[in-house]
Amino acid sequence: MATLPPALRLSEIQKSFNGVPALDGVSLEVAAGSVHGILGENGAGKTTLMNIIAGLLRPDSGSMEIMGNAAPVGSVRESRAFGIGMVHQHFKLADNQSVLDNIVLAVSKSLWSRRGRGVLQNIDYWCRELNWTLELQKPVRELGVGQQQRVEIIKALCGGGKILILDEPTAALTPAEVDELSSAVAGLANAGMTVLFISHKLQEVTRMCRVISILRRGKLVYSGGVAGLSMQQIAEKMVGAKVDVPRLVQPLGHAESRVLLELQSVDYRIGKREPPLLSQINLRVHAGEILGIAGVDGNGQSELAAVISGTVDPVAGRIMRSGAARADAPANSACIPEDRHKEALVPALPIVSNLLLRKYRHRPYVRWGFCRFGKWRTSAAALMRQYDIRSRGIDDAVCTLSGGNQQKVVLARELSDAPEWILAVNPTRGLDVGATAFVLRQLLDARARGAGIILIHGDLDELLSVSDRVAVMRGGKLLATPWPQFTRELIGRMMLAGA
Repeated sequence: MATLPPALRLSEIQKSFNGVPALDGVSLEVAAGSVHGILGENGAGKTTLMNIIAGLLRPDSGSMEIMGNAAPVGSVRESRAFGIGMVHQHFKLADNQSVLDNIVLAVSKSLWSRRGRGVLQNIDYWCRELNWTLELQKPVRELGVGQQQRVEIIKALCGGGKILILDEPTAALTPAEVDELSSAVAGLANAGMTVLFISHKLQEVTRMCRVISILRRGKLVYSGGVAGLSMQQIAEKMVGAKVDVPRLVQPLGHAESRVLLELQSVDYRIGKREPPLLSQINLRVHAGEILGIAGVDGNGQSELAAVISGTVDPVAGRIMRSGAARADAPANSACIPEDRHKEALVPALPIVSNLLLRKYRHRPYVRWGFCRFGKWRTSAAALMRQYDIRSRGIDDAVCTLSGGNQQKVVLARELSDAPEWILAVNPTRGLDVGATAFVLRQLLDARARGAGIILIHGDLDELLSVSDRVAVMRGGKLLATPWPQFTRELIGRMMLAGA
């Protein structure tokens, strides 16, 4: 019997940006009908490689074959013609358009093509294959994260149908939604689809994938079976060194410690006639503890973070920060926002400027109204060493750094002055295992120094690993749990509406 050619074969792929190599001679084979994991640190070249496969980038050199046939590179249309579809980590959906229009816009030349039966038949076929239901006329903005991801996957399948690339597909999903996605991916593979699965969550990779390929600094350092490899061994292959993910060994008693932040019966809404986005929120954060807040995205976490940080004012209730009622966050607080690009960094500015955003007007960085740039540079260089920010120098624009190093810039700026209390929102989303360990270690170190920390996080496993107490946001309400005398499954169930 003739042996089937690999679904995908890459040969000596090279790609550089501004003279810096992102991929260095990557050769890879992916078997047809398999779920193949693609792993690596932030900046290792994973997304660059996937964008080349999907036709979004053109390599400097190298070739690609699909099912033994030479495939052109650098063309999205040609890649789709060969059956390649990609679901990006950040969804590419038009929120104000319907589900059907989003799919049609992606796979057809004109919205008029939806009047034919081809697109609808294609959607119906894949929905039946996955046992999914889509409300085709519903605007995307009214869908939850899990439903939006279904739209992205169906869109990719309708445009391709042979090779599906999933980039960090579980980053914002609940445990139940992760299980559902896992079953869907397995079903696709059983039906002959080839899936490239990119994730930083090693537990999911080892459960879903039988074969993995690991990139490190643009080079392929491992490609082979998962069987026999522990998650620790995989992490070490990714980083090139031993990785110890920190965990909270023993929650501290907080009954006698000082209350640093308190919300009393807080309500928040945008319009007078709109239902409240936050309703009767009560919480306390004590010195030397981490209060973890879990929940499915869109249940009020962003609004709660905005109220705590002082970005918006509640319409009712009282907020006590550092023992005093005040509208804004005090100077001895820190905020690690969810979107570092929009809320924490000025991407076009150099690292040195981003590191000093909070204190460039303070001594010793200013004297008699004049900036002391020498002090800026000395302080920035010291922070880069302390927080292991990897770049060519302090004058590099922040936008040129990997996601993990960008997050380290935020941490260095926010935590270096030992704040009294810290608000951290999804601080490890999209980060590799090494950067994740670094971020969690910094939060635990701050806790050990006596800081009170509010950790709003969509990754339930990470949240539970470092939290003294856990509450759940659901429908704008904050529900207490008896964690750690509570199971992960019960908390996951509480996160779902109607549980």
